[in-house]
Amino acid sequence: MVARKILWDISGAFGDIGVLIPIAIALVGNNGFNPTVLFAMAGVFYLVSAAYYRITMPVQPLKAMAAIAIASGLGVDVISVAGIMMGLILLGLSLSGLSERMGMFFPIGVIRGIQLGLGAILIKTSFQMIHGQAGYVVVAAVLLGAAFSLKKWIPPLLPILLVGLTLAYVDSPAVIMGPAPITLTFPAFHKTWEALGLLVLPQLALSFGNAIVATENTARLLYGRRASRVTLKSIPFGMGMANIAIGLLGGMPMCHGSGGLTAHAKLGATSARSGYIIGGALVILALAFGRSALGMISAFPTGFLAVLLFYVGASHAGFAWDIRQDRKEILVACGTAIVGLATSNLTYGFLFGIVLHKALTLRAARAPVGL
Repeated sequence: MVARKILWDISGAFGDIGVLIPIAIALVGNNGFNPTVLFAMAGVFYLVSAAYYRITMPVQPLKAMAAIAIASGLGVDVISVAGIMMGLILLGLSLSGLSERMGMFFPIGVIRGIQLGLGAILIKTSFQMIHGQAGYVVVAAVLLGAAFSLKKWIPPLLPILLVGLTLAYVDSPAVIMGPAPITLTFPAFHKTWEALGLLVLPQLALSFGNAIVATENTARLLYGRRASRVTLKSIPFGMGMANIAIGLLGGMPMCHGSGGLTAHAKLGATSARSGYIIGGALVILALAFGRSALGMISAFPTGFLAVLLFYVGASHAGFAWDIRQDRKEILVACGTAIVGLATSNLTYGFLFGIVLHKALTLRAARAPVGL
């Protein structure tokens, strides 16, 4: 019984690597982030979050900010300023109580739409990752299917994780022990306005919708009373404090996320233990293998990550099933998801969903009664 629980904890711990690892690779390779700093900060954030929330809270780079930074080739100094600004804004929302008041205005259809849209985006991303990976995809799919048939005894992700790590070890270059050399990069505060317009504003609505409101809702769906510390006040407070510290140390701005929460839970995380495992693993990777981290994680088969993302995306999209009988809310959810998927930007989907919900509510209020 204890051994089985440990296996599930390990499986759940690595449930969100399909999101964290590809973005981390791009940020280290394209933007010059120090792998030791990036992975150490992510690991510490995981450990602190697990200790406070008492469940496994995901830790991911801020997606919109990371995507823009990667595409634009921005330096660590500008991205660090954006992280500090994001942290201050989130901290202000929490301490002022605005995060709680704003969260109450989110209709359930918009929340489910964000979850449905994110699930669809993850599925779309998984298909984009399979080019040239057909063999790995087939192997991973077979492993996942076999694991599901034995779900009572082993967690679904464990076979994929073990085989993937073995292949990565065989294919990776020679391992050099020790952390990557650390050179402190001071935030470019003179580029504050550039960081605000280019990175912070595009990220803000997405963070509030997915990383705060949808995450709080998803935590209650997955963990019930055990997620009592996951609130509209505590989430932005924790992310705010973390991003101020991470920005000052030259790390990549981080957040939580409803998709990552689902990934950890669906693949075995039932408590904070999985958070301690992945947090500890990232700190060890940063300090013991920082010099070789990029080569090691790059060798993990992309086809395996694609299958993982597909499974997580399908699970996350399934949260919308509970509103299937509510015509207005399911219409709002579908509209939110479709716009988010079409634009690859959940902020647009979120704004469309709010407007659509308001329009449908006004239309229903003006409709003749009794007809």
